[in-house]
Amino acid sequence: SASAADVLLNNFQLKKKSYRVLLHGQRVVWERMQRPPKSGNNETQKAPLPEDAASSGEQQLGNAAGASYGERSHILHMDDIISVRRGDTKQASLQPPELEEPPGDAKPTEQFLTINYAERLSKSKIDCNRWQLRRITFYNADAYIVRQWELQLRARLAVSPAGGQRVRQLLVFINPYGGRKAGAQTYERQVRPLFQLAGIDATCITTQRANQIRDILLSHDLSCYDAVCCVGGDGTVAEVINGLVFRRMRELGLDEQRPAYIPRPTLPVAVIPAGSTDTIVYSMHGTADVRTAAIHVLLGQRRGLDVCSVSNSRTLLRFCASVLSYGYLGDVAAESEQYRWMGTKRYEYSGVKAFLSNRGYDAELQLLDEQLETETPQSPVSVCSEPPSVCYANCQRCSIASSLQEQRSSLFPADEDQTQPQLEEQPQQQQPTPAAAAGHELQLSASETALLRPRPNVLNLQPTPAAYGSDLSLRSGEQWKIIRGNFFMICGANITCACSRSPNGISRYSHLGDGCLDLILVRKTSLLNNLRFLLNTAGRGGDIRSLPFVEVYRTRKFNFRTLTAPQENYSIAGSRQPIAQSNSDGINSEYSSWNCDGEVVTDLDVTMSSHCQLIDVFMRGPHSYSKPQKSAVSSPPTTPASSSDNVYCCCKD
Repeated sequence: SASAADVLLNNFQLKKKSYRVLLHGQRVVWERMQRPPKSGNNETQKAPLPEDAASSGEQQLGNAAGASYGERSHILHMDDIISVRRGDTKQASLQPPELEEPPGDAKPTEQFLTINYAERLSKSKIDCNRWQLRRITFYNADAYIVRQWELQLRARLAVSPAGGQRVRQLLVFINPYGGRKAGAQTYERQVRPLFQLAGIDATCITTQRANQIRDILLSHDLSCYDAVCCVGGDGTVAEVINGLVFRRMRELGLDEQRPAYIPRPTLPVAVIPAGSTDTIVYSMHGTADVRTAAIHVLLGQRRGLDVCSVSNSRTLLRFCASVLSYGYLGDVAAESEQYRWMGTKRYEYSGVKAFLSNRGYDAELQLLDEQLETETPQSPVSVCSEPPSVCYANCQRCSIASSLQEQRSSLFPADEDQTQPQLEEQPQQQQPTPAAAAGHELQLSASETALLRPRPNVLNLQPTPAAYGSDLSLRSGEQWKIIRGNFFMICGANITCACSRSPNGISRYSHLGDGCLDLILVRKTSLLNNLRFLLNTAGRGGDIRSLPFVEVYRTRKFNFRTLTAPQENYSIAGSRQPIAQSNSDGINSEYSSWNCDGEVVTDLDVTMSSHCQLIDVFMRGPHSYSKPQKSAVSSPPTTPASSSDNVYCCCKD
C-alpha cells in the first residue's frame, strides 16, 4: 500500500529529454538533467534536492511546506492534479481513466504515465483568473516503476485536502433557453470532455419549463449523487439553490412558509455559466470562463457561499444568491420580460429606457444593526464595519466567519435543532453571554466576538405594517436604523454582482461568505448623477462609496416597505411559490418591482436576511489584479502550501 510519507525519485523521459522526477509530500517536482561540463567527468549532473531528502518520510512530509527546490524545477501540487493514467503508448495514456482497474498482481506492461492537471493563467494580460487544462507524459522503460508512480499518485490524491472532496457521481441540469440559448452546446463541447477525463459519472437533465429543476430536487432521490451541477444563468443557479434548501426543509419537517430556522443543504452546487451576465460565476471565480468553472468542479475544492432569504409579512418567498434590487434594476427586469425575443439585447434596451425615465420611489427601510463593544469604532454598519476589503482566494474574513460558524454550532447546539424555538428569548441577566465567554477564551477580536453572537432561531419575518415604528423592541445588542426617502435604486447585494461589463460589480467590497449583505441606497437626483453612478460601476477604478447621493450599509437583515402602498398588496405567486412569477401586466408607474436573481417579484413589503455560508459551491475565489513588486535580485523559487496561495498576477499595474 502506498503511503503519503514515502518519497519517490526516478529518472524519466519527457519529450525525449532526461528528467529527474521527485514525488515529495504533496508535490511532484521535475527538473531536466544537465549535460556534463566539457572539462569535467562524464557523469550527468543531478538536480539539487531538498536538504531533508535523506531524512525519514515523516520528517520530509512535515518539512514539505517550507522546502525549496532548484531554480529550474517545475512544481506541481496534488490539489491541482485532475487524473493520472498509464498506458502502453502515449496515446493510450491520454484516454479517460477506466472504471475497472486490472488486477494488481498482473505483470505491468505500461511504460507511459500521463498526469492531467489544471493551471491558472497568472500571467495572462486578458484574464488572470482563467484556468486551463494541461498534461504531461513521462516515459520509463521499467513498467514496474511506472505502476508504482501511478499507485502513489492516486493514493495521495485520495488523502489530499481537495482529493477527499472529488466528485464521482454528478447530477447536471442544463437550461437550453437561458442567455444565448447555448447551454446544451456549451456542455457538450466544453464541459462533458472534462468530466469524462476526471472519471465523473454525470447524469444530465435538460429542462423544458420554469421550476422544473426545483420540482425534481424536491421529489427525486438524490442519495446516489455527490453534487448538483447547473448549466445556465443566474436564474438557473437560484432555482437549484431554492430547490436544495426547500428539500432540506421538507426532510427535517419544517414549515416551508414560516420555518423555525434555515437548514444547510447536504449537497454542494457546481455552476457552469451559460446565461446573459453570469454574475454569480463571475463573483466566485473572477471570470465567466466555462472551462474555468468546470475545472473547479474537477478539482473538488469548495467554499461556503452566503444565501439570503426573501420574505414578506406572511411567508417565506424564496432564497436569493446574488442581488435583490428595487427601482432601476427592478424596472429593467420587469421591462425586459416583454422583449425576450431580443435575447441578451433586451437588457440593454430596457436599461436605457429605465435610465432615461429616471423614476424615483418613496420607501422606508429598517436596517438591523448590532452594537459592538465600546472599543470598536462605530459606523452605519455593524460587525462588518472594518476597513473595506475585497474578497479573494484564501479570504481571511470568510475563513474567520467559517470558523466562528463552526464554533457557534458547538457552543449553541440548539441552533441546529428543530425543537429549539422555546429558547427564542431569555430574560435580561447580568451574566456574560456565551459569545463573550468564548471570545475571552479564544482571544477573539471585538468584531469576531460579535460574529460569534447567537442569532434568533426563529426566522423573523417582517412585522405587519401596523407594527412599523410602534414596536421595535429587540433583543439586547440589536437595534433598527430607519431610513426614509425617494430612491432611484435600492439593492441588497449578497455578492459583488460583478460581470464582464462591470468587473468590480455593484458592491465591490461584498464578501462571498462573511454572513453579511450590502444594502446600497441610490437617492433620486439627476440623470447626470445616475450616469456617474453607472460609470463608477463599469470601471475597475470606480467606487460608488465616494458618490454623495449613494449610501452603503453592511448588515445582516433589512426590512422594506413603500410609504404609499396598500397594506394588503401582496403577490399571490410569491406567497405560494419560492420562485415568483413575472408580472405580465406591465410596470406600474407608482411602484417598482423586485429583481431577485434575474426573476421578478412583485411584493411591496420585503425582508431580506443573510445566512452565513448556507451552501457549499465549487470555487477557490477570485484572484487579485495587483502586480507584485519586482526584486532586483532573483531568488530561488519557494513552494507555497497550494497553488491557490499565489494571489497576484500581472494583469494590471
